[in-house]
Amino acid sequence: MTAAMLAAVAALLLIGAPPHARLVARRRTRGARRPLPWRVLPAAALLVGVVALLAPGALWWILAAAISGGTCAILVRGHRARRAELRLAKECARAARVLASLMAVGKIPTAALLDAAEDCPVLGQAAQAVRLGGDVAGELDRASGRRGLEPLRSIGAAWRLAERTGAPMAAILARVADDLRRRQQLDALIEAELAAARASGHIMAALPFLAVGLGFAVGVNSLRFLTGDPLGRVLLVVGVSMTAAGVLWIDALARPRRKR
Repeated sequence: MTAAMLAAVAALLLIGAPPHARLVARRRTRGARRPLPWRVLPAAALLVGVVALLAPGALWWILAAAISGGTCAILVRGHRARRAELRLAKECARAARVLASLMAVGKIPTAALLDAAEDCPVLGQAAQAVRLGGDVAGELDRASGRRGLEPLRSIGAAWRLAERTGAPMAAILARVADDLRRRQQLDALIEAELAAARASGHIMAALPFLAVGLGFAVGVNSLRFLTGDPLGRVLLVVGVSMTAAGVLWIDALARPRRKR
């Protein structure tokens, strides 16, 4: 009963602020839409509270399922973020090559940048700076603050160096493009090597299921204890939590650290 009451209180807290507070927050965000998980969370919390009141024994299973689902969601989101980061870095390297090739055939830097931006969206901010007469190198530096766009800082440095010293920008950008290409190859190699460590974490997540299967093989019904005994339900949630923490920890260790 205590667990059910706590779950109900948590559900009420997660539903959100009073209507007038939500109205103020909505005005502050100027109509910005919340991500789908945050819109679903209050309803899910209320559902957990109702289930906890009607069937307290099912609360532990809901907690275990929520932890497992949340862990999978974090892993999938991290995988997508890594892929997007590598894709943006690849686009930056291609943008440097396109810029260098356009300048090598005789185009002035600003015209080359405008033409390259049509084929390389990562140069969009810098192209806008050219149209407005702004600081191109500064815009490239600011754009490099986003994960995956860090190579734009090297392009911006080359642009600034050529402006200040009068050095041939095509030659400088050609060297930058070559350096970014080698860096991209190194990042791909690191990502492939770290994939083995992530696979170890995923295998670790499957070990509890293997242990339950071995228990059945020797005549021990572990599921009966985990589902029917109060202590077993607590141990189920604790075990799932520790497994999830281990998987996320290994995934964090296997995440490459890139300098900004």
